Amino acid sequence: MIAANDTLSLGAIYKRYAWRIRFTWVLVLLEAILFILFPMAIGWAIDDLLESRWHGLWALGLLGFATLGVGAGRRYYDTRIYAGIYERITPELVQNERARDKSVSVITARTGLLKEFVEFLENSFPEMMNSLIALVGTLVIILFLNIKVFLACLLTTALIAVVYTLSSNRTYRSNQGFNHTLEEQVDVLEENEATAIKAYYKKLSLWNIRLSDLETVTFSICWVFLIALLVYAVVAVVQSGLSSHGAILAILMYVFSYIEAVVAIPYFYQQWVRLQEITHRLSDSNGETSPPASV
Repeated sequence: MIAANDTLSLGAIYKRYAWRIRFTWVLVLLEAILFILFPMAIGWAIDDLLESRWHGLWALGLLGFATLGVGAGRRYYDTRIYAGIYERITPELVQNERARDKSVSVITARTGLLKEFVEFLENSFPEMMNSLIALVGTLVIILFLNIKVFLACLLTTALIAVVYTLSSNRTYRSNQGFNHTLEEQVDVLEENEATAIKAYYKKLSLWNIRLSDLETVTFSICWVFLIALLVYAVVAVVQSGLSSHGAILAILMYVFSYIEAVVAIPYFYQQWVRLQEITHRLSDSNGETSPPASV
């Protein structure tokens, strides 16, 4: 039960339902490890087929079915676990907010914000784990396959980390403004004033545009780094003297897997920043949160 002075956060939800959530993490880990093996299995299958052997192809097929089984089972389990969590904690949040004398508008908005915690645990967190495991796993494999490409990947990771670190404060403030405006929705609609309603949704749209524009700018800067990495990797691998077509393809596929992982992780970081703002908002017992910056 959520007490009036409790802080509602991802950590609090995890602590309450730890063993159930941990089991989903085990399945996510297993699924991610299986995914990492795909480029290697594809390279093995290509080399085997070029020499009229079928072992690699059979291994690739078995890997695919194993990944399918684990992934489907994990999603089947996740849906039921997290639906149950949301079903239990939402009524508790409503009672807690009523005890704090919050308006219906604020309570309505905060139940929606609470759902973002559960959706993050159910959908985003497994994807984040997949991306982190893929990032670390592919970097380790690339290290053994081509040291120059590995160092280029490390440099790219550092540059992307700097970009998103510098934008984190602006991301937090923009989410603060968006959520603050969202909490006014029911009050505005109850007034039933056409001009006020129009102004409200314009304000909400402006906050949404600000968040989207910030994401577009940071994403574009990072993709410049990644394009340079991809071009360099192709040149470095081709000039490395490898004679195995399967090995060359495997390295380039691992580079592309690295790119997919490193592109996804900043998105989850932005979500984490947003959830930090929601945590402060839901745990605030002294009325409204700090006033947001103006649009």
